[in-house]
Amino acid sequence: MATAAGAEEPADLSALLDAGDGAVVTLVAGRTRLAAHRAVLAARSPVLAALLSRGGGAGEVEVGDVAGPLLRQLLAALYTLRAPRQPGAALQLLEAADRFGVPELVADCERLAAAQLRVETAAAAAVLAVTRRYAGLARAAVAFLRAHVSRVVGTRGWADAVRTQPDALIEVIRLLADPPAGTR
Repeated sequence: MATAAGAEEPADLSALLDAGDGAVVTLVAGRTRLAAHRAVLAARSPVLAALLSRGGGAGEVEVGDVAGPLLRQLLAALYTLRAPRQPGAALQLLEAADRFGVPELVADCERLAAAQLRVETAAAAAVLAVTRRYAGLARAAVAFLRAHVSRVVGTRGWADAVRTQPDALIEVIRLLADPPAGTR
């Protein structure tokens, strides 16, 4: 399917995900085991391609530092190149998509996370955006924080950011203190 710019969109391969046909590799994250198509993983993610090549023809590949449910979301997104639409999922998946080198998914997750900002998630989104340099999400999070700062600072997310990410939160506060671009 061609886009308006004439570029080909990557194919949605979601029908293959649960079929299991030709699924020659099992991804393992803790107790989670997911069958996947080696060719799809390699085509979508250079990090997974490297992991698969290091594993040779092994039928199982351990995917470290990814919880099972997040690996399932990532795998589904690799087949569709779309972030899950349920609230909060895009923010969780954003970092994994970035780490596994899937820029199309990173862009979709960033857009969706910005659209799904809530009082409870704004601090975490802002901190993630400034630490990983997600400019679009950072702009959206700062605008959201400006509009809801008195409510956001009372959340568990803000308290967690103060405790675990103080340097990033200082950057968020600096961005909050800067006047919006159109008012300078």
